[in-house]
Amino acid sequence: MHSSSFASRTHRYQLANGLTLLVLENHSNPTVSLSGYLRAGEYSNPPDKDSLAGVTASMLNKGTARRSKLEIAEELESAGARLGFSSSNFATSIGGQSLSRHLPMVIATLAEELREPSFPTEELEKMKHRFIASIKEDQDDTRSRAYERLSQLVFPVGNPFHRLSAETTLAQLEQITADDVREFYQNHYGTEGMFLIVVGDVEPDETRRLIEKHLGDWQGAAKKEINLAETPLQTEAKREIVLMKDKPNCDVIIGHASRLRRANPDYLAASIANSALGQSTLSSRLGLKVRDEMGLTYGISSSFRSGIGDGPFTINVTVAPENIDAAIDTTLEIVSEYIANGITEQELQDEKSSIIGSFKIGLATNAGMAGQIVNAELFELGDDYLDKFPSLISALTKPEIDEAICKYIHPEVATTVIAGTVAE
Repeated sequence: MHSSSFASRTHRYQLANGLTLLVLENHSNPTVSLSGYLRAGEYSNPPDKDSLAGVTASMLNKGTARRSKLEIAEELESAGARLGFSSSNFATSIGGQSLSRHLPMVIATLAEELREPSFPTEELEKMKHRFIASIKEDQDDTRSRAYERLSQLVFPVGNPFHRLSAETTLAQLEQITADDVREFYQNHYGTEGMFLIVVGDVEPDETRRLIEKHLGDWQGAAKKEINLAETPLQTEAKREIVLMKDKPNCDVIIGHASRLRRANPDYLAASIANSALGQSTLSSRLGLKVRDEMGLTYGISSSFRSGIGDGPFTINVTVAPENIDAAIDTTLEIVSEYIANGITEQELQDEKSSIIGSFKIGLATNAGMAGQIVNAELFELGDDYLDKFPSLISALTKPEIDEAICKYIHPEVATTVIAGTVAE
């Protein structure tokens, strides 16, 4: 009998050079999606070059030893294909899609950009200017400024969740040279610990041969281990104001170290706890009370920024200056009541239904399946995780959610940062 489970349909190949390949056939349409990761994220930045990982990832498609960026872009665009790289805290991600008949070209281009990047100086200067413009734009954004300051108060310098000041980041960015980019690339890009996921109208063994042909004899840098100490809760609440001129609204961020990582056994319980509290402005406790009932804000939400590392738990609210205290007080009252009494059974059932439904809808596309498989691989959740996920969510109980609420949400020691035009 043919099995329709994702685990049985996903083919895993371990190449001799350390690269892991997973292939899932889906012949419903003639397209293919590609996703992957390398251990070359911001965690690996040198102490004096905070943006180097991001710059390096962004430079991979700016030209190779054989072709200019325009020649590569023209070939991809003529086929309606996409291929790109981006850096996050702990990894550099790979993403691509094309018609299945163009997969050989996409894989050849991927290999060329990974193995033979030229890092041209003129392209680096353009990239640095784009980074600088983005940083300067963020400095005029109240939410970005509030989060920047909160990260500095909660996480120590050197932690990937700590954001340096814009002045420091800009100064470091200006100093990055093509030699710095090449050195970072040589030290952190390689196939050991790298994985690729291919989903779509493909044949698994043919895909393996294609990857072997273009990447099988590349080794590159050795895999770098990630050893990040847990950030403890602070011992008392703090409050700071970031003054900005001529802002009609302020952004308030209330947060603290979460001590939550994706590897924690109660991660899913904590995720549901956050979903009911504030993930959605429209339907969460915070949104229904602070936005709908009291009219204090157009937007309020909460989140855990957790993955390989334990990022912060935050509550973000955009508010008029005259409503700051009322919004903060009401938010903290709601959170305190949530901690005291826990999630309701109705909230729990609603969140389960929403999460499972969104998960299944996401699996309707090749890109959605590739994204879920790549996350399962990144966090070592197992080949059968996509099959198990709905039942894992369904099995969660109110006591488990309530325990996660009390464990991971601590308004009594939270840091509150207000950014905008406000009296100190």
